[in-house]
Amino acid sequence: MGKSSVKVFLGMPVIMICLTLFTLMIVAGPAVCGGAEKKASLKIVSAWAQNNKMNDALWMLQKKVQEKSKGSLEIVWGGGPEAIPSFQLVEALRNGVVDLAWTAHTYNVAQLPVVEGAKLSRLTPWEEREKGISAFYEEIYQKKLNAQYLGKGTPGLTYNLYTTVPLKSIEEFKGMSIRVTPAYKAFVEALGAAPVATDPGEVFTALERKMVKGYGWPSLGISDFGWDSVTKFVIEPAFYQVDVIALAHINSWNKLPKDLQGVLISCMKEVERDAHAHFGKLIKQDREKITNKGIQEIKLPDAEAKKYLETAYEASWKEVLKKDPEQAPKLREMLGK
Repeated sequence: MGKSSVKVFLGMPVIMICLTLFTLMIVAGPAVCGGAEKKASLKIVSAWAQNNKMNDALWMLQKKVQEKSKGSLEIVWGGGPEAIPSFQLVEALRNGVVDLAWTAHTYNVAQLPVVEGAKLSRLTPWEEREKGISAFYEEIYQKKLNAQYLGKGTPGLTYNLYTTVPLKSIEEFKGMSIRVTPAYKAFVEALGAAPVATDPGEVFTALERKMVKGYGWPSLGISDFGWDSVTKFVIEPAFYQVDVIALAHINSWNKLPKDLQGVLISCMKEVERDAHAHFGKLIKQDREKITNKGIQEIKLPDAEAKKYLETAYEASWKEVLKKDPEQAPKLREMLGK
């Protein structure tokens, strides 16, 4: 300060001096505050436990955002299902309890029936963005759940059916008891098999005691539960895509400066490509691992494989169209382009 400024301050009451300094700090910003800029922090809660492979792309996103924003934006881990149960996470997001949710379309079907069709995509995330499918998700999530759709977390991660008995045709599925989740129950029923709903923790015992002769699961990870020791066969072709997604609460999103919004979306797009390659590699590694343990890969003949996949997709689309006759045809048309 110059001499005139000092004289002004000396003639002021203490409270006026404080108010003047405070005003100068606000106007001058980082220059007065030692160059420190305010950082944006977003808390994320996942539908899966911290060490689950479904979170692999989350960690990629967290790292990229930290690097590309040069520390101006950080994604902070807020817990898994122990913090907020998986099927309640989307409501917590809608109510603004968390900034970001690492969830799945499948977990949000009760609120948005049409997103059950998301798993039926045979497109890559970048193809979905080009064809307006991501924009479709943005619109419906904003309208119904106060959420900004950011992108996909498990692109390229498919499902398979695993069995304890060999199969040569889809006709042999008839009457077979198969453990299911809602994601592929309609498919199993369309095969003529008998669906059995159990928690993942009960699958090993059900297979060991021959209560079921098969189950559906993503194309990797059965060894994590010890199921590889009671599984004999994995059926090809694979089907569907695991539909993990990232969502932001709309207020948390809108509070971000435009440049940081751009960073987050840019990083998500990069992560989608990285994750697509990542899960493709993991599937190959996992398949090699379980076949080395004695599990045999059954590749259905071309005609049977075609019928198998047609059954998988038609059965599920029928369910989606029934649940949301207004929006589902739009999604099916876009995914079918």
